[in-house]
Amino acid sequence: MKLAPSDCRTVKTTCPYCGVGCGVLARRNEEGTVTISGDPTHPANFGRLCSKGVALGETLDLEGRLLTPEVNGASATWDDALSLVAERFSAAIAEHGPESVAFYVSGQLLTEDYYVANKLMKGFIGSANIDTNSRLCMASSVAGHRRAFGSDTVPGCYEDLELADLIVLVGSESRLVPSGSLPADRRG
Repeated sequence: MKLAPSDCRTVKTTCPYCGVGCGVLARRNEEGTVTISGDPTHPANFGRLCSKGVALGETLDLEGRLLTPEVNGASATWDDALSLVAERFSAAIAEHGPESVAFYVSGQLLTEDYYVANKLMKGFIGSANIDTNSRLCMASSVAGHRRAFGSDTVPGCYEDLELADLIVLVGSESRLVPSGSLPADRRG
């Protein structure tokens, strides 16, 4: 699909992966692909992106993705699929009570989406069986911070890292970035 040059624009957005909220610039190219780069004006990342953020453009392809519901391997309408889910939840609750169902939701939801999911589970269904991968994803980080610093809060901020003479990363998946690769105005 070739786009007209007028459709090739850059959109400022936020990386969907972790909770840092890095600024991303997404540019649609004429051939229909998307080029991703860090937003140099965004205070969370000043234009830098981790390996997941850099690869965002690779996740935008629709090939091989499930774009419509399937029930038992066959295409279904959204109404039919959602009705089936509601029927199965209702049947389980009627037979086994509200504690028989649970939600395990994404850590990438917005606050408002979490609110709705919690209201549905706790307020409507009547169960507290809701969790997110956010809690499990951060469990090892919390444990490490508590052991090292006595608290599960992050000790410092990104600006502290930029001003440090030496940073030691243990058990990190980070790539080493020579200080010379930082923008001149960001070097200590």
